[in-house]
Amino acid sequence: MPSVGAEVPLRITSMANGGAAIGRVGQLVVFVKGAAPDELVMVRITQRRKNFARADIVDILKPSPHRVLPGCEYFGRCGGCQWQYMGYPSQLDAKAAILRDQIQRTLRLSDEACAGIFPAPIGMDDPWRYRNVITVEPDTERKPSFHHLHSDRRISITHCPISEPSISAALTDLSATGIEAETTIRASGEERAVAYTSRAPKTVTLRLLGHDFRVSGGAFFQVNTRPQSGGIGGSNPTMADTLAEHALRGLALTGNEAVLDLYAGVGTFAILAAPNARRVVAVEESPVAATDARFNAQNLGAANVSVHTRSAEQFLAAFNERIDAVVLDPPRAGCSPPVLAGLARLRPRRIVYVSCDPATLARDLKTLTEAYAIESCQLIDLFPQTFHLESVTVLQRRGGARKQ
Repeated sequence: MPSVGAEVPLRITSMANGGAAIGRVGQLVVFVKGAAPDELVMVRITQRRKNFARADIVDILKPSPHRVLPGCEYFGRCGGCQWQYMGYPSQLDAKAAILRDQIQRTLRLSDEACAGIFPAPIGMDDPWRYRNVITVEPDTERKPSFHHLHSDRRISITHCPISEPSISAALTDLSATGIEAETTIRASGEERAVAYTSRAPKTVTLRLLGHDFRVSGGAFFQVNTRPQSGGIGGSNPTMADTLAEHALRGLALTGNEAVLDLYAGVGTFAILAAPNARRVVAVEESPVAATDARFNAQNLGAANVSVHTRSAEQFLAAFNERIDAVVLDPPRAGCSPPVLAGLARLRPRRIVYVSCDPATLARDLKTLTEAYAIESCQLIDLFPQTFHLESVTVLQRRGGARKQ
């Protein structure tokens, strides 16, 4: 087996969660960044453990048919994107395989059990110019910059090809004027972008499924809200619309249900579910986002939505009312054990889990599937050119099928 410093040829077989490519030297699994499936590369071992190793590319001996030229001049220095060197269909295939592998291995599912659970991934028509928010920091010359991929240095930038055009325009302006502190640039529904610091946050309006939501500085909102197929004014669905549609469909509401929206943010899922529910309880820990949720509920006429400014753990510890359906959209860390225990106690008929990390999703599903069956796990690619992926998993309580 190769030791640290050794150079060995490596055939890339797949991609790993976290963005690295995977190859094997005998039984040793080797992770290497910057390689693509079906590629033969010469690598240098940089780290060695009992069951795996990490390596850097020395040379590409046989390029993959999936390899393309990156679409950004900063790629390879900026750490924001990892997969620009892979064609977009290959990115989607890799993400779908990662999602299935994480869940199948963690839950120890057979191929037969997985059949029908994982539909084809949903990708973008144009996998560029989609992000509606970025954060930059000043470099030594006060230019807006991103973190360097391999160091603490800054990379000054004048545009960002994965961000909406209004953000790139704002970056160009800020490059000329300079910035003094960490700055957020956020596109708004008015086809412009606003820049602000944490000391002076600004509010924007973002659209989801035809509804305008107020989003204050510091509040979370899905990043991919550019209409597909060249739509103007939101006439065509965005990837965030597609995500919301799948979540709402998974709740399977008939108008009589009590719905719980944990990690509610500015109230998007709660408010969108409200017309088809008896009542909706939204729980959000961030006071800023919870204030937005209350405003949005009132502004959009969702009188049956109540918003609670508490952590999911605190809320569930004291909540004992009947709940029929739950939507979860936790941060990357997933749901804590107290949250999963609280859901087990409430025993909702259906759970819709919106996840941005397949590893923590798989971990939480291992607990949830003690009482629930997975109906579907849909990959929706909100983050092209990166290894990040979003998914919507629908679960039905065993023995609790909804009457038609």
